[in-house]
Amino acid sequence: MPLDTGAFADKADAGHGAPAARPKIVLDPNMPIGAALRTARQTLGLSLLEISESTRVRERHLTAIEAGQIDQLPSRPFTIGYVRAYAKTLGLDADATAARYRAEFPSPDDELHTPVGVQHNKPARSKLWMALGGVAVIAIVGWNVAVHVMDRPAPPALAVASAHAMAVAHANSVQNNGPFTVDTPLPAPPEATAPAPYVTPTANTAGAAATVSTNASEPPRPFVAQGTIYGATAGAASPLIIQAEKSISLEIRGPGGVVYFARQLAAGEAYRVPALPGLTAQVSNPADAELYVGGLSKGPFTQDQMPLNIGG
Repeated sequence: MPLDTGAFADKADAGHGAPAARPKIVLDPNMPIGAALRTARQTLGLSLLEISESTRVRERHLTAIEAGQIDQLPSRPFTIGYVRAYAKTLGLDADATAARYRAEFPSPDDELHTPVGVQHNKPARSKLWMALGGVAVIAIVGWNVAVHVMDRPAPPALAVASAHAMAVAHANSVQNNGPFTVDTPLPAPPEATAPAPYVTPTANTAGAAATVSTNASEPPRPFVAQGTIYGATAGAASPLIIQAEKSISLEIRGPGGVVYFARQLAAGEAYRVPALPGLTAQVSNPADAELYVGGLSKGPFTQDQMPLNIGG
């Protein structure tokens, strides 16, 4: 609804019928905007009720504008509209009055309406470009460091571990039916050094030597196949058989660290040891690996790594 700004007709000169000219008013620059509006209204002899009826603005809001009580006023856009209507009713420049009110009562919301491209927006774009440049520099430095690290030769320990893994993979890729042939024997890792063999009193005539636990009060238990039997064929095998009571990992090495067998045995699976000298067995859990010599049990392993000496 357009504001009614013509409610105040010029008062007629008493005794004459001619209208009297309304005095031209100017807001006092040395007073707050609210007090200056009140002074201008009083100079024109107008009451707040008359201003309210003309502007359709409540008297309590007009009083708050004159007193500078912004906490008693509605939202910022409504308040600016009230000031413009008040100034227009008094015959003032509405735009200039509203601008002066914004200057005396600044609000952060006014910055949201600043046109894009003004001078104070340029530093923000400069900071953005600086940030992008910093990210690019960090990315280049990180790439150079990564390339330098990848080009660095592997430490000796890593090279030995890699060679060991390749030997195990090669052993698993060949059928376990006898001695294995590898291109070049690999040196044994430090942890694969075989201890001195210990010959037990129960060693059989074939010359097998192993450190196993036996119980003299019980008769030897015969070997019973309970799963797959890996290793050498009957013609090329020694009298030694290693059977898993529970799931274990078994690795058979020869002189120089050559891997002859490496596999995870399930419960009941066995490995028939080939008739080769200088073999060493290593198991993950000695108590779950049982050694059979000539088809009879010699008890479980007592250590996770031990030699298997096969006589001729």
